[in-house]
Amino acid sequence: MKEIKLTTQLNLIFTIVTLLTSLIFLIALNRVFADFRVEQNQSQLALYLQDVKINLNQPPASEYNGYVIYEGGSIRSTGNLDVLDGNYTAQRIVSELSIWPGSSKTETINGITYTFLIDRRPGGNLTIVFTSEDYLRMLGNSFNALIQISFIALVLLGNVIILMWSKITVERVKRLRGEVAVLSLNDYKIPIEIDGSDEITDLAKTIERMRQEIEASEKTKQEMLQNISHDFKTPIAVIQSYAEAIGDGISDISETEVIIKQAEMLNQKVKQLLELSKLEYLKDENEYESVKIREVINNIVNNQKYRSNLQFITELDDSTYYGVPENFYNAFSNIIDNAMRYAKTKIVITLKNKKLTFYNDGEPISQNFIDQLFKPYEKGQKGQFGLGMSIVQKTCVHFNLLLKVENVNQGVMFTIEPL
Repeated sequence: MKEIKLTTQLNLIFTIVTLLTSLIFLIALNRVFADFRVEQNQSQLALYLQDVKINLNQPPASEYNGYVIYEGGSIRSTGNLDVLDGNYTAQRIVSELSIWPGSSKTETINGITYTFLIDRRPGGNLTIVFTSEDYLRMLGNSFNALIQISFIALVLLGNVIILMWSKITVERVKRLRGEVAVLSLNDYKIPIEIDGSDEITDLAKTIERMRQEIEASEKTKQEMLQNISHDFKTPIAVIQSYAEAIGDGISDISETEVIIKQAEMLNQKVKQLLELSKLEYLKDENEYESVKIREVINNIVNNQKYRSNLQFITELDDSTYYGVPENFYNAFSNIIDNAMRYAKTKIVITLKNKKLTFYNDGEPISQNFIDQLFKPYEKGQKGQFGLGMSIVQKTCVHFNLLLKVENVNQGVMFTIEPL
């Protein structure tokens, strides 16, 4: 079926379903209609008897019925005995039915059923009408012809409708496929538009969202590459100029401190890039463990508290997160580094019931910047930019942690807690 076009598949399925349904319908209907046709045959024969009784002198002719009129001890007239296929003579009919106790008789000979109706009149006179299965066959043929015509019309009409509908649907799918095929050629810039409100439209909307995400991702990568190039260019230029100056004897050997500091800056940026890259491939949960967050925070604070005059206040319980200790250390370090950059007097770190908060009493962050805070190399309010906040965000996503930042109590608070 995979190699057959969708339109052909739909037509085949419709035809098969119609055939099976019609077959079951015909079997059931024939069973019901068989009894109905027998009743119809008897009803038409009864009507014919009434016509003969009214016109005894000149009984009406019938294609499906015959008659025998017996009066004064002899057969007065007969009509259409051929209906009985030579199995009866007029004399046999009179002799058998004159002594028959009922007003009707049915007899089957060679698989064919014959029906007789008897009207008894004074003086032993009889009016007998009879029929075979010719009327039944006529009704059956008419019924079958009607069913066949209806069935053929149903299949043809259904397939035409399916063909028209599938053609429209397939054209929409082809159009969507064509738009998807050229996404990469136009750098994901042209939106995908499909009219309607069905599943194809839902698929188009999903692909459009994917296109927007890819476009945003590509834009972010381009900006990131530009920022990385700019970020690396300055320290490299400084290192090169000082190294050349020292080599030419223009600068003193003590200027190597500048080269070392710039190299440390480059080393830190490379570490951040490697950390960000590692987060993209951090999938193996076998490496995860239950990590005591208090120990991680205390290690970071002990390493940072003497780098400035800021006051560190911690209130930490024994809550744990499930993940990799090194990744948590790097993420929390980046938050604290960011807080140290903006805090005025203090940084407050609280951990209670798995809710971890980092508060600093720095200036509030503008709402526009909060929305872009975790974007790689997004420039901050003091012109600082880098990968730190992006690493924090990706770490939280990998370990199913909710991360948010907000302005509170004349300061800024980062909050991390499990989803």
